[in-house]
Amino acid sequence: MIIVNSLEKIRDYLPKDGSIISFVPTMGSLHDGHLKLIEKARNISDYVVVSIFVNRLQFGPKEDFDKYPRSIESDIDILYKKSNVDLLFIPEEKDIYPQEQNFFVKIPAQIGESLEGKIRPGFFSGVCTVLLKFFSNILPNIVILGKKDYQQLTVVKNMCSQFLLPINIVGQETIRCSDGLAFSSRNTYLTKEEREEAPNLYRILSKLREEIISKKPHLLLSELFQMEEMAYVELQKRGWVTDYITVRTQDKLNTPNSDDIFSSSLVILGAAKLGSTRLIDNIEI
Repeated sequence: MIIVNSLEKIRDYLPKDGSIISFVPTMGSLHDGHLKLIEKARNISDYVVVSIFVNRLQFGPKEDFDKYPRSIESDIDILYKKSNVDLLFIPEEKDIYPQEQNFFVKIPAQIGESLEGKIRPGFFSGVCTVLLKFFSNILPNIVILGKKDYQQLTVVKNMCSQFLLPINIVGQETIRCSDGLAFSSRNTYLTKEEREEAPNLYRILSKLREEIISKKPHLLLSELFQMEEMAYVELQKRGWVTDYITVRTQDKLNTPNSDDIFSSSLVILGAAKLGSTRLIDNIEI
């Protein structure tokens, strides 16, 4: 595994023989979920690039940029021992933002200002701006993103499509602990009691999915919205502060209409705060 810290050096090590390059962008604090992304990349490409970069642009002024878990030495050790990465890119902030960033990717309101985009204004613009920098320098054929961040995956897919970027965005299924909790770097924030409670977010989403499937042949849109509300209330009663539990279409994350219930692939998305830790999750229907 080659480790580089600047864009100039990364260009020196990228293959120039037509090899298929895959790219796995991360913010570090690596866990089993990240390792599955890398495993997926290894299986479908010739050369695997992984980045570790905590991107300031995607954090709001009151969010956890400063306390976001950073464990570079441990991450490097994990990658050496448990993965098969060809190139690890660990840039400094000054390498990615050598001057004040005044140009940003503007995300359409429908997909970028709802759900996470509404709760975290500017988040997807920050994500897409840094990814565009990475993509234009690494020139990957394939990018692997986790489905846990479902809206982010959808936004990036649509960005690449509209900009005609020759990149295949591949979604990797969410990796979970034995009790159902999705792996996340922010799980380290949870207290012992909160960690025991945390799997109930996925349990409630899964319960809603089963209810929708059981009623789908005759499900009315008004019933769907009532079922969403009941799931929301159930999570609130357990002491969570719920931002949303909602059913959307998988492709554009639109609120489904009556036809979509029967003809479109759907996804249930949820986000809520447990104590001081905000968790997100989803499940496809």
